[in-house]
Amino acid sequence: MNKKSLTTSLSSRLAGFIALVALLCALTLSGCAAATTQSDDPQTLNRQYMANVNQIMEEIDAQMTEFSTIIKDGEVVSLGTQLANINNSVDKLKALSVPDAMKDIQADYLKGTEELQKAFAAYVDLYEDVKAPENGKFDFATYGDRLGEVRSHYEAGIEALQSADQKAADA
Repeated sequence: MNKKSLTTSLSSRLAGFIALVALLCALTLSGCAAATTQSDDPQTLNRQYMANVNQIMEEIDAQMTEFSTIIKDGEVVSLGTQLANINNSVDKLKALSVPDAMKDIQADYLKGTEELQKAFAAYVDLYEDVKAPENGKFDFATYGDRLGEVRSHYEAGIEALQSADQKAADA
């Protein structure tokens, strides 16, 4: 092969390579345009919303598990910290952008997590009062009622979350 045919061969390969790169770039850009269009699609928005909800609910579940562990260990200060973590996760849930089709589901998720917040806050208050009452002794006559309030908020929270999950599954 002479020098001229080698140069021509390299030039044609280079031209082919450039054409291939240009084609790939064009396909990539058209894929980006399609992705942008799809992201405004109601089903895509609903899936994105539910993915965010699932992530936040996993955080809350882990925090509730940690809360239970802290109770077993008797760490009053840690209970307050864990309650703050749960509150932060609930705030994330409140801040989500909610597609119109998911507003009813979001209302149930918010109701459920807010009820759980109330349950955990009431439990922390009760636990602190039992461990270190302000007047030096705890009035155990109120213990059952206060524990009932915790249970009531907890059960209402779980019920609302189950309702939200069922609505999401049906959607």
